[in-house]
Amino acid sequence: MAIIFNNKKRKAKVEKDHSYAGFWLDRGAANVTLDGRSQASSVVKAIKLRNYQKAIGNFVKILSQKDVPVYFKGTESYTDFNHVTIAGNINDKNFDVTAGLALHEASHLKHTQKEVLTDFISNYEGSHGDKMEIKDMLNWIEDRRIDTIVFKNCPGYKGYYHKMYDHYFRNKDIAKMLKSPKYCTPTMENFFAHIINMMNPAYDSRRIVGLTEITKLIDVNNISRLKDTEAALELAKKVVARINEIIEEAQSQEEEEQSGAGENNEEQEEQEEQDTQSGPGPDSSDEEEEEEETESEGSEGDEEAPGAEGGTDDEEGNEGPEMQDLTPQEEAKVQKALEEAKQQVNQQTNKKQIAKSVSKKIIQLQDSEVDFVPVGEGGQKTDCLIYRLDKEVHKIAAVTKANEYLAELRDKDEFRSYYSKESVTQQQKDAQKVVKGYDGPAGLNRLSYNNRGGIMENVEQVNEGLQLGAMLGRKLLTRRESRSLETTRLRSGRIDNKRLAHAGYGIENIFSQIHIEKYKKANIHLTIDASGSMGGERWKNSIKMAAAIGKAVSMIDGLELQVSMRETDHNDTPVVSIIYDSRTNRLGHLTSLLNIYDCNSMTPEGLCLEAMLKKNLLTPSNEECDSYLINICDGSPGCGNYGGRNALYHTKKQVKRINNELGINHVGFFFGDPDRYGFGQFKEMYGAKQSKALPDASNATAIATHMNKELMNK
Repeated sequence: MAIIFNNKKRKAKVEKDHSYAGFWLDRGAANVTLDGRSQASSVVKAIKLRNYQKAIGNFVKILSQKDVPVYFKGTESYTDFNHVTIAGNINDKNFDVTAGLALHEASHLKHTQKEVLTDFISNYEGSHGDKMEIKDMLNWIEDRRIDTIVFKNCPGYKGYYHKMYDHYFRNKDIAKMLKSPKYCTPTMENFFAHIINMMNPAYDSRRIVGLTEITKLIDVNNISRLKDTEAALELAKKVVARINEIIEEAQSQEEEEQSGAGENNEEQEEQEEQDTQSGPGPDSSDEEEEEEETESEGSEGDEEAPGAEGGTDDEEGNEGPEMQDLTPQEEAKVQKALEEAKQQVNQQTNKKQIAKSVSKKIIQLQDSEVDFVPVGEGGQKTDCLIYRLDKEVHKIAAVTKANEYLAELRDKDEFRSYYSKESVTQQQKDAQKVVKGYDGPAGLNRLSYNNRGGIMENVEQVNEGLQLGAMLGRKLLTRRESRSLETTRLRSGRIDNKRLAHAGYGIENIFSQIHIEKYKKANIHLTIDASGSMGGERWKNSIKMAAAIGKAVSMIDGLELQVSMRETDHNDTPVVSIIYDSRTNRLGHLTSLLNIYDCNSMTPEGLCLEAMLKKNLLTPSNEECDSYLINICDGSPGCGNYGGRNALYHTKKQVKRINNELGINHVGFFFGDPDRYGFGQFKEMYGAKQSKALPDASNATAIATHMNKELMNK
């Protein structure tokens, strides 16, 4: 049976710091907030919400067995039986609470008969106040009924429910409310406040007169006896009716006590008047006073605590449950906590929308291959975005095709700018809409500006790179070759048929062995610094080298290539863009992106390397494959709070991990003079032997020569 009701002897022990959502959702360094005021990139926020939406959607489908849409709106979760709405104010602290709410709302779709509530609201003949009281009580009873079903059938979801209960019903402010005399007078509002918080360990049915009877009537630990919503409605009617009777009885008793107190006051005044006139008698003594004191003490000992009748008897004979008055500050917190609990029961939600920028990003990223991962250490901890352009072949093809069309219009002088007096053709509008609608890494977002569409600055460098790659590929063609050497007259191996006739008479050297010598498979990951300082000849040479290596690899069997760009977005968020993977992409995908990719922003060196390590984007070396990392850069790491000696040490640490954990051989090419201070830092990060300075940014053959030497070693 699901443990939903908790008293002092039965408490749900859930570790507060434990996160169940962490099992399936990456927890980034930056929180996501509803209003978008945090320092996190809007893309990071949207990714978190998108991932959360997808996971919750799967939960909803599992529980409801229906393809129910999940939306973001407001600050609470609810269902209208057509879709599930989940809160948009998600951060790392309330993932589990919101998951529990969404699961709870999804269970309504499966187990609650909507028509029962609809018919009751439409056909109830009593007063509006009674109708609302019954509806609210039904909501709570029905919640407990369906939660018990989920606990029984889907025990793996219990953790999310416990987190939800802890947040709304088991918190300290609710405990203070349950102990406050202000909330222990017999009113419908107070009864409801105590009933919906039965799960709180501080709950004691003796605090309100008649609450023990109501607790037994509901019998929440045996709530599974209610087989459907109709049964829950009948119980809600009985509970509300009995509460109203108890309130009326309490009011009548209070009136009688007040009336009796008035008569006693009149008799006491008459007696005092007579005593004043006659004075104390001569035989008066302290015995009468002692008798009065004794009677008074006896009445105090027999006085029953409010709500004790029929309630849980105190085993040690204590006077009753603990009661505590609230300070004004505590009262304010109690009011807020109680209001949240009531809203959760009554499915009321704040209609505040999430920030438009985040909402737009969620829509844009629904079918995008973009993710994030927390990176960095201490005060430099942040999130790194990862764009998998190698997996967005069709989307990239549409964008590049539209951009090529705009480039043709520019070549023909038929492109019409925003300021042009001549009308723009529909074809140009359509192409610009495709290009502008793309949202990706900063290196491609330049296309979103109308005046940049159709500009392909790197075409010449890509063509030169393809020619250079063809020459490099021809040099590497020998990697396809294999040599075999047969050795005969051996004492072990395969039987040599030519020597078989010599067997016997002490001759045993009739075996032969064939040794085949060939190159191992190899994998290259080319990662390029796409910061703004790489502009000009350095960027042109980088584009040329990427195209050259891509062409050479396409000519060789057993040789694979991945190409990535490292940059930041406008919030200094590190960005890794995997633009090409020869195992899944054609060479045309690489050249199309290289034609339009631009450098910008900062240098998040080690942060990007750490992100690639965490997301397994680097292919490790093994017995069958040698793996290489080629890094092209022009300076020291730095972006946002990431920089200085800490950034150097962090990058050096990631390079060592690449070597030691993955067995990858690396080389770093530094675009700049070897006498520059920056090259000294570069060698500190990548190692003196593995660092090579290229003073002439147009010298692309140095990289090709190095790779030719490395790849031709068996």
